Amino acid sequence: IIIDKYIDHLPLHRQMQRFERAGVKLAYSTLTDWVSGTCTLITPLFEALKAEVLQSNYLHADETPIKVMDNDKKGETHRGYYWVYQNSIDKIVLFDYREGRGREGPVEILQDFKGYLQTDGYVAYDIFAKRQGITLIHCMAHARRMFNDALDNDEARASHAMQEIQKLYTIERICKEQQLNFAEVKEVRRLKAVPILRTLG
Repeated sequence: IIIDKYIDHLPLHRQMQRFERAGVKLAYSTLTDWVSGTCTLITPLFEALKAEVLQSNYLHADETPIKVMDNDKKGETHRGYYWVYQNSIDKIVLFDYREGRGREGPVEILQDFKGYLQTDGYVAYDIFAKRQGITLIHCMAHARRMFNDALDNDEARASHAMQEIQKLYTIERICKEQQLNFAEVKEVRRLKAVPILRTLG
């Protein structure tokens, strides 16, 4: 039932109809109780996943909206948010659901985190720039988008910035094509990317 619901996206009422066709009558409340009970059972797995993700010293964080059924208004939805934390070294991800987009979620999840936190520049993450043990870094793709938006306002400077950012992308692409290891990529970035970033600063 859990796999059908969350992996194959088969709603519980359709599963109930399928069981009924097979001669098994199940109350909808029974199915929802089973789903709820399973959520309780897998809580230790969530906590283990959270610990595994947060042991990294380099995380990506982002949030994305999701439609959530509203308990108070039958058939209606409201906007909730998945806050996503990726352990970028081991490529494992933690999804943390919150009703809102305020900083309370990341503040709670990242209370013991130490290391590099990469985000898109959303203001909810600004608090981490002042937290000891955390280095807040941002995403070059989002920075580039801002310069793209500025083309109508100041084409010369925005175009220059975008050309310089394209050089950074080229450096990263070449490193990937040459399958350089971490130390080699770091050295290439120091020699070639840092001077470009200084001119943008």
